Amino acid sequence: MTDNHPIFYLLVLTLTVPFLLSCTTAPPPDTTTEDLQAIKAVSEQFIDAFNRGDAASLAAFYTEEAKLLPPNSPMIVGWEGLQAHFQATFDAGAGDLQLTAIDLSVNGDMAHVVGKYTVTIQPEEGEAISDSGKYVELWKRENGSWKMNTNIWNTSAPLPVPEALPTTEEEE
Repeated sequence: MTDNHPIFYLLVLTLTVPFLLSCTTAPPPDTTTEDLQAIKAVSEQFIDAFNRGDAASLAAFYTEEAKLLPPNSPMIVGWEGLQAHFQATFDAGAGDLQLTAIDLSVNGDMAHVVGKYTVTIQPEEGEAISDSGKYVELWKRENGSWKMNTNIWNTSAPLPVPEALPTTEEEE
């Protein structure tokens, strides 16, 4: 019986190695330079469309089921809502958008961007307002093209401090 041990161990090893190899997870897809450049190019086109005030073109940079999560507002879903939101933004005087990507990562047909923004709002009356903040974009490859699927941003400006309520002594 002692002569069968080497054969037994060889048989176990032969059957175990393929099983163990099949259990390993595949490495994540590489973030290709081509994908990174494509997303950066679409982002530049988005900035150009924003600064031209072209709400219809902006909506087309998103997937059909895209979600926009603007600050202090309900979620907006789909092209029609996105276009209406962007048109209202332009009607309020928004322009001169600048985006700076800090982190851009691609994983297969999905990507994310984390960055900073600045935008200027010039109301019909009064001085221009400059805002800066941060954003996150989730991108999805559809039919070979990169489109935004989710977009959220918020200002870095501090909340306004409410005026102090008068105390009882001040009211008298």
